[in-house]
Amino acid sequence: MIRNGLVREVRGEEALICPTDGSECNSCEAKHACLSLSGGKERNTDFWIPNDLGASRGDLVELELRSSASLTIIASTFLLPVFLLFAGYLFMMNGTDLQRALGAGVGLVAGIVSAIVINKRLGTKKGYNMQMTKILKKADSDTDGNDVKELEGSNDD
Repeated sequence: MIRNGLVREVRGEEALICPTDGSECNSCEAKHACLSLSGGKERNTDFWIPNDLGASRGDLVELELRSSASLTIIASTFLLPVFLLFAGYLFMMNGTDLQRALGAGVGLVAGIVSAIVINKRLGTKKGYNMQMTKILKKADSDTDGNDVKELEGSNDD
């Protein structure tokens, strides 16, 4: 997943990013499932990420979530609850209809709780968060009002 963001603030080795393109949620087929697991509200929140490229306040940057991280998050969010639903059903296979339904329900609830816990833990790991991949446009001036050179396809750090 690739997004764009604006650097709002820089503190040490981290940058506060404001996403500028919140439209990818609108085009995603799984939008409602994600929103229901994340609290049901679509938010455009700022977040801190490592400033590996040395971006400055006001720079437009490209952010990326690695495909492997995205697939792990998708698997834990969607596949794990379904797997545990079937596991709960199969565990109670020799019971009555009500017992099988309860087993499936307990499996589903366990899967949803597990997905939330796993996603929160993955969110604390560096490889499972957005990372700055390039500076798309440098700010016209820095915080003191001095001119900043336009970035012309290279990083001369």
